[in-house]
Amino acid sequence: MRFIYIKNYLNISREKKFEFIKYIYCFDKFKVINQKIVLNDNSLIMELDSNSSFEIAKKSIDTFFKDYEDIESFFVDSLAIEENKLFVMRDNKVVRSVYIK
Repeated sequence: MRFIYIKNYLNISREKKFEFIKYIYCFDKFKVINQKIVLNDNSLIMELDSNSSFEIAKKSIDTFFKDYEDIESFFVDSLAIEENKLFVMRDNKVVRSVYIK
């Protein structure tokens, strides 16, 4: 399973979030099947269908947020929760760890 991690997503306005959700669901080359909000990191993690084009999805996300310098997206291979921490992993390496309650 692969995910796209959108750092600082929660920092944008409610209207922009609504526009983004409408935008992201209009593509045929990829399909969002689940979304996870990470409140302590102000981020959104999107899970895509296994037949989706992750490259097109990431490029589309980056295009949508091109005017937002603090928003960054990257591929994630897996998520792990251990005690009170969420580990975001890529290539078997932790790329982010976030405390959760």
